[in-house]
Amino acid sequence: MPPPQDNDEDWKTTVNLLGVIVVLVLLGAGIWLLLELDRARKAQDCLSSTMRNCRQIRAP
Repeated sequence: MPPPQDNDEDWKTTVNLLGVIVVLVLLGAGIWLLLELDRARKAQDCLSSTMRNCRQIRAP
């Protein structure tokens, strides 16, 4: 029969899980930000090259 876990071990597990969740959220936000910056850079490059049709057409 395994010994009962004490509260410190439960607390450490909870804190570690929250830490992993925070890191994943920050990683997702960072990836989203990089994609948005890349999209804005491409739009700026298109506009600065004096092209008239720079809007993207998105397929449904």
